[in-house]
Amino acid sequence: MDQTRAPRMTNGGRLSVTRHPGLALAAVAAVGIAAVVQYKRSELTRNEKAQKNSPEHPNFYVSVDRSGGGI
Repeated sequence: MDQTRAPRMTNGGRLSVTRHPGLALAAVAAVGIAAVVQYKRSELTRNEKAQKNSPEHPNFYVSVDRSGGGI
């Protein structure tokens, strides 16, 4: 083993959060954004199923394309 590198490998070669706070912050932000997107997607699906299966107005359900395109 190279003697000049030996003192630097005290943490087993893993990335340290204290040495890379920007990377840790970016990872936390990416996980948070992914969680919000997943929650919103499931919320839209849940709401659409609830409207489609509503006993109050069963014949008035119209599925809406959310792509932004019009008629």
